Amino acid sequence: MAIAGLTAQDGLGLTLFVPRGRQESAAAFYIAAFGASTPRHWINPRTGDVTAIDITIGQATFTVSGASPKREADPSLPGPCPVPKPGRASTIMQICVSDLDATLARALAAGATVRTPAQDADWGDRVATIIDPFGHIWALAAIRDWVSVPDYNARGNIQLIEAA
Repeated sequence: MAIAGLTAQDGLGLTLFVPRGRQESAAAFYIAAFGASTPRHWINPRTGDVTAIDITIGQATFTVSGASPKREADPSLPGPCPVPKPGRASTIMQICVSDLDATLARALAAGATVRTPAQDADWGDRVATIIDPFGHIWALAAIRDWVSVPDYNARGNIQLIEAA
């Protein structure tokens, strides 16, 4: 079953797992830091508890879900779980913003920590990376200049930004 307006055929679904019970805190962070909206809450029909929250940032919708208590109690069980240690995630979420410095300031005020400070990249973007209060890594970019592929290639290889 698809829900009109929130399900994209052939789209990619992404779920960020946070410790059980922290879904509302995570949603509040993404609203404060990135201007997210929360179009839908997933409610357990037996308990009435919020189990997950859909978050929309720009045109991307993803789900913030509380981790399974069984997996939190026994990390050796297979399956999704919260980030084991802040910044030790296997995935980096990337978002393009209109004002990197303002977005970075909002994220820090909402509880994020800097992974890579704001800087101008050779390919035309202003970039930074943060770790949100739930351990997930976010790469932020604001386009400064549009660079063609030939111009980009003429500048040499991609500039890698190492975390401090």
